Parts: sequence; structure tokens; C-alpha cells
Amino acid sequence: MQYPDPSMVALLLHRVVPRTVPGADADGLVVLALRLPGTDIPQARRALHRILGDRLVGYCIGVDAAARHGICAHINLHRSELSACMGLLTAGMPQAEFGRVGPGAGAAGSPCVH
Repeated sequence: MQYPDPSMVALLLHRVVPRTVPGADADGLVVLALRLPGTDIPQARRALHRILGDRLVGYCIGVDAAARHGICAHINLHRSELSACMGLLTAGMPQAEFGRVGPGAGAAGSPCVH
């Protein structure tokens, strides 16, 4: 496996740790895997923020190492808003492919698996 130049790592991986909201239960978080075409991570990140707004608790996003022509994101959402968020993502990113929904991450964030 060939690793990118260390100066390029910031371009390939972006992680936002879930914020803690007073009164929010950490067990109420889920992680939704999402795959997008292309390799423009800043554009995908802006789109996630634009589409989901405050519903987006945290995420890990990077270039899909296996495909190299896609973006892999693991987004942290509240379980109660999962259905609404999937509807918003479907409308705002029709090319997105949903993956497995898993248990949410703690304050340390979810691992970014590629």
C-alpha cells in the first residue's frame, strides 16, 4: 500500500469530533456510512453541513482507499433524526450511497475506516 505524501494528509482526511450537547444521551447517537462519487472532500464537507445543518453531530470523511474515485464518510447523527437526515441526504445528494448504520461514537469520535 502506498501512502500519500505527509503534506497531503490534510487534504485526504477530515474529522470532526461529535460535540457534546447538555442533556443529550451518548447512546442516542448512530453512525451512518455514506459513499459519494468524486474526490473533492471540501465540497462534500460543505454539502453535508449545508444539507444537515445542526443535525450533523460529527463525522469522519476521506477518500475511499479501495475505490480511489470516491469519498467515504461516517456521519454521527441522533437516532431520532436518522430517518429525516436520510431523507435530506437523498434529496440533496441523490448520487450518495448509504451504508450500514452502526452504534454511535463517544466523545472520542468514530474511527475512519477506509
